[in-house]
Order: sequence, then structure tokens, then C-alpha cells
Amino acid sequence: MHVNTLILGAGAAGMMCAAHAGVDVLVVDHAKAPGEKIRISGGGRCNFTNTGTTPAQFLSQNPHFAKSALKRYTQWDFISLVADHAIPYHEKTLGQLFCDNSAKDIVAMLRTQMDRVQARLWLQTDVGEITKTDAGFATTLTRDGTQTRLTAKNLVVACGGKSIPKMGATGRAYQIARDFGLGIITPRAGLVPLTFSDDKF
Repeated sequence: MHVNTLILGAGAAGMMCAAHAGVDVLVVDHAKAPGEKIRISGGGRCNFTNTGTTPAQFLSQNPHFAKSALKRYTQWDFISLVADHAIPYHEKTLGQLFCDNSAKDIVAMLRTQMDRVQARLWLQTDVGEITKTDAGFATTLTRDGTQTRLTAKNLVVACGGKSIPKMGATGRAYQIARDFGLGIITPRAGLVPLTFSDDKF
């Protein structure tokens, strides 16, 4: 089996990428449903963007990346997409935008965007070792006990991080990067609660 673009991960990044990656796109994920982190975000109402987003809000060893990315696709572009899909939303503190109804509205919107370009989605699919070939990439996908040898001209790694292991998050994306000789900055927790032991008081 051959596809033009293989996307690993059916989260927000993977689905958004699929909607813009052109023809013959396959998105694979080991989860039972797409967009699981979207579904639980914002208390189930998905804080999908912030009206005050600027490159200054991003920490990076390459600050110019955020400038480039946000110049190409702004929060206003995404807000327009949400409006086009008639998803009601409201603004909370400091420009935070939340769905009025459910985070599932955002998941459904992204799925609709994928359907419009006929991007395929394989869930509960395991991805084997990925190798580089002269024509792109090769791997083996396992779904419903059946293995499929797949080649792809393009590969997008949108697996996400290790933030919520209970939801199936793994370090697979980091391992793929290492396999291809890419440098990894040691990940560390960002948005986490502060905990104190009793003997500190």
C-alpha cells in the first residue's frame, strides 16, 4: 500500500495537517477515537485559542519559529474556521475562547475538514519501525490483527508528547526523532500542579 502522506497521530495537529496536506493522506492513531486531548481540554469545552496570542507567549530555543508559524496561520484564521462551522463560543478571562457546548464540536469540525479532502483515518492502529527509503518512508501498520506494509512519500510525526499517559500518550515521537538523528531537548513538565511535602512547613 502506498500513500502520498502518512500522518502519525489523530490529535489536533494531525487532523489539522491532514486537512491541508493535499491528496492521498492517511492518518493513523493507536487510540479508539480521534482528538481525545481536545475532548478533555478546557473542562470539556476546549479552550481552542486566545485572542491575545503573539510570538512573545512562546518559549523556544528558536524564537523566530513562533513568529513564522503565527504569521502564516493566526488565531483569527482559526476563529474564522470555527465560525464557518457555526460552532458557538464565548470569551473568558484574558482572551481565552471556549466552546459554548462541547469540545466535541472542535473534533467534529476537524473531522469534517479531513473528510472534505478525503483524508483517511485508521484508529486502533499500531505503527512498526519506520525506515527511510529512496522514495520516502516505509513501515508496517497493524490493525485488527492484520499487518499492512505501507510506503509514503511524506511522513508527518504528530504523536504529541508524554503529558497524559493514562490517555495513551507515549514517547514514540521522541524515539522516531532519535532514530532519524534529530536532536531532542530533554522534555520536562510545563503545565502541572505544584506539590509540597508536609515536612516543608
